[in-house]
Amino acid sequence: TDYMLLSYMPSFLTSELKYDETHGLLVVLGVMALMMIVQPFAGALTDRVGRRPVIAAGCAGFLFLSIPALLLIRQGSLLAVALGMGALGLLLVCFTAAMPAALPALFPTRVRYGSLSIGFNVSVSLFGGTTPLVVTALIGATGDLMMPAYYMMAAAVIGGFAVWRMSESAGRPLPGSPPAVEAEQ
Repeated sequence: TDYMLLSYMPSFLTSELKYDETHGLLVVLGVMALMMIVQPFAGALTDRVGRRPVIAAGCAGFLFLSIPALLLIRQGSLLAVALGMGALGLLLVCFTAAMPAALPALFPTRVRYGSLSIGFNVSVSLFGGTTPLVVTALIGATGDLMMPAYYMMAAAVIGGFAVWRMSESAGRPLPGSPPAVEAEQ
């Protein structure tokens, strides 16, 4: 959902804040380039400290920084928009770095691929695909341009609860998979 909001931001900037479309797209492009640079380091961090703490940090960040980031974005200057979008992008890296390792670990080997693909794709379709429509409708119904921040905060609370219930998978074999090593040492 948070990724969809990041990709929704150019539309939000042009339709709601009357921001130049080219600048909005360039800012998102720069944020995604920053995310690509940070991604491997965040992935290594999940191996060292665990997936749960990194995902929990992302949830906490979206909960507490969504409003300040959106307020920065609403300022309208290129620097403010870039800082707000950059903050959201770096928070999103907490999820994109941890999820490829965390999600498969939720399922035992015999049902891993089917369960993961169905669960992931259905949730992305239901929530991620409808995010721009829902947020736009909420803005239209309430007139409150802070709706994207509230939506991210709600997603962070739901995600935080899911992380709290999730078991840690870093440094452990996947459920149903014996350790595969060549020699005892």
